Parts: sequence; structure tokens; C-alpha cells
Amino acid sequence: MWYFRKTDPLEITDQARFVSFVGAGGKSALIEYLAAEELRRGKRVAITTTTKIWASEPYILFDDLIGGVRPREEDYPEFLRVGKSVEEGKLTALEPKEIWELSQHYDLILIEADGAKGRPLKYPAEHEPVIPPFSDSVVVVTGLDALCMRVDQAVFRNEIFTEATGVPGDAELSEELFLAFFDPAIMLKDVDLEKCVIILNKYDACQRRSPVTDMAKLVSRVADNAPVLISSVKLGIFYGLKSV
Repeated sequence: MWYFRKTDPLEITDQARFVSFVGAGGKSALIEYLAAEELRRGKRVAITTTTKIWASEPYILFDDLIGGVRPREEDYPEFLRVGKSVEEGKLTALEPKEIWELSQHYDLILIEADGAKGRPLKYPAEHEPVIPPFSDSVVVVTGLDALCMRVDQAVFRNEIFTEATGVPGDAELSEELFLAFFDPAIMLKDVDLEKCVIILNKYDACQRRSPVTDMAKLVSRVADNAPVLISSVKLGIFYGLKSV
């Protein structure tokens, strides 16, 4: 028997030091949400990336943070975004060893380990995602607003997806096609399922809500019974799928 209950998304970060986020459909918004909530609970939080993130204030470059400019612990702010450099308004990637160093000064490191340029789904390139091996948890995010969209509208790197699968760009994203993305070669690529949480986000923007519950059950089964949340990060609503 399966049921949904309202859940606290901070269960994802509660016991973790390093949390990596992959996929599409609201990773950045989720990271910012979790950072704000953990700050309210008194944790020191850093957001960083193995790809690129927007250089929103407050941010600092890694070499300025670690290289002696802020030698005293009290000089480290409670919250920062950290990158290697700024290029075209975005913070660039840190190496895993640099991300590890952030834990000397921060209780929680939230890592954007994948990019999707705002699309609800993603087909990864050969070099993606870039998940630090020491991640305590890996959060796979997708956007339910992809349902009923065209493949070329919903999928980041849709050209690679079409080449690999033969599904044309003008095909509509059905529930079956959406579920096909939860594959070890696609959304679950390089993800340790024992550390995995899957979030089906943007329920508020989903045009076809009736099949979502059954879809969540199937996603959990495909992912070795990994926890699945249905959410609207925008509205701060999270429901967890449970089996009894």
C-alpha cells in the first residue's frame, strides 16, 4: 500500500554535510530554499557548483575565501555562494577537493552538480553530471511541467536525446516518455541509489496531475525504492511517497 504525507524537505539535509543536486526542473530554486531553511535553523551554509551557477550576492571566489583573505573563523559569513571565477555573470566550477575544503568553515555544502538552463528534463552529455564522490546525498530533480510539452521544448540537450532514442523533437512528452528518463543512462546517471532522493517538482505547473501519483510509485520502483517527493518548491509544498 502506498500513501503520501506532507514531509519536511530538510530531512534531505538534516544529517548531511555535502548534498549534490542533479537533473532539471528547479534545482537552483530547491537549493536556495533549503539553504534559507537551514540558515533559520542555525546552520552555516555554502552553495557551490561543479558546473556553473548565477553569481547572485552574496558570493566570493574560492581563492579569496580560502587563500588567507579571511583568516579568522568569525570573518566567514553564515551564508555564501562560492565559485572559482565569474564568467558572464556566473560562478564557475570548483574541483571536488576545493568543495571538501569548504567543510572546514561550513556545516552544509549544497552543490549544483548539473545544468539544464531552466528546462524541466535533461539528457546528460558524456561528461555530465559531475557529482563529488563524497556526497552524502544526491537529489535528482525533474519538472512535472514537462508533461504535454514537446521534447524539444522540455529537454535540455534534446538533440542528443533524439539521436540516442530516435524520439523526434516534436513528440509530446507523455507519462511513459517522462518515466523513461529515470534510467541509469539518463536522469540516474552516476547516481548512487542508496544515497538518492528523487523530487518531482513543479506540481503547481503540471497540466496533467491525475497520473502523477502512479508515476511517482513507478519512479521509486525503478530507482530501487528510493524516496520520491512530489513538490512545488515555489509554494514551499513537499509530499513524500511511502509504502506500507
